Amino acid sequence: MSDIEVSVSDLTVRIKNKTILSHLSLQVEEGSFHGIIGPNGAGKTTLFTVLQGLRKPTEGTVQVLGTVPYPRNVALLRKIGVQPQQSSFFPKTTLREHLTAVADIYEVPRSHADELIDALKLDHVAATRVESLSGGEQQRLAIATAVIHSPRLLFLDEPTAALDPEARHNLVSLLKSSERLATTIVYTTHHLDEAERLCSTVSILADQHILVTASPSRLIAQAKMGSTILLPNALQQVDDVAQLVGPDSVRVTSDGLAIHTTDTGAAFAQLAASGINTHQAQVKDGSLEDVYLRLLEKDSVE
Repeated sequence: MSDIEVSVSDLTVRIKNKTILSHLSLQVEEGSFHGIIGPNGAGKTTLFTVLQGLRKPTEGTVQVLGTVPYPRNVALLRKIGVQPQQSSFFPKTTLREHLTAVADIYEVPRSHADELIDALKLDHVAATRVESLSGGEQQRLAIATAVIHSPRLLFLDEPTAALDPEARHNLVSLLKSSERLATTIVYTTHHLDEAERLCSTVSILADQHILVTASPSRLIAQAKMGSTILLPNALQQVDDVAQLVGPDSVRVTSDGLAIHTTDTGAAFAQLAASGINTHQAQVKDGSLEDVYLRLLEKDSVE
């Protein structure tokens, strides 16, 4: 069984008499890529500030790498890396100079800077001033800055926020493939497709507490979301399809008829036997986003 790197029990945080987090509990296992997902304003960044020792819990207990993070512990800071939403750099330095300076601050070999420049594909801008880097390049530099001292635990707070789709895709690919990153990563995002692709475990934070924690695949399987069959050439047969599968299981979209089913094979056999046009049909399985929306809807009702 893996060790627990982050342990939060019954955490409550109040700021100016407003409750941000209430009786929240969370465990992060060693070696995991643990995503914290939730709507804007759910308290993800507040949780991060508590875990990093920047804010004292109002109630509850918090341990990070077996240590209480507040008040800030210098010994603990050398074991963690942090990439916040708003990163600070030495703007007049080149990228390589910046990373070299950070290596000196942490008293680690300067060779770490060159290794990260290569691993995060920043070679082409190593001699460029930090203030002249693109958004995607600055995000990669922020991650390099956070891991240059080889921390055991890495916090990434919305690392792909404000990036264009191509830059986001490139950074996600690097996060998934880079061997230079810390062994355990705790990460917030509002991109559900990104979390499904990256995370070994996700916790859904809403209404001031954690609703559920599991792997994305387990959450999807447990939710029994089923699949959606899209029939782009069957719009003229909508009445026949509705009679066949039930009106609640079919809807008209701009791309064709969308049929919800829990048995794709049986549904296709039934459609074909009834003469429904299945040419160019597409199948979409349930996703983490589907589970997330269902859980938020259920939580708001309760």
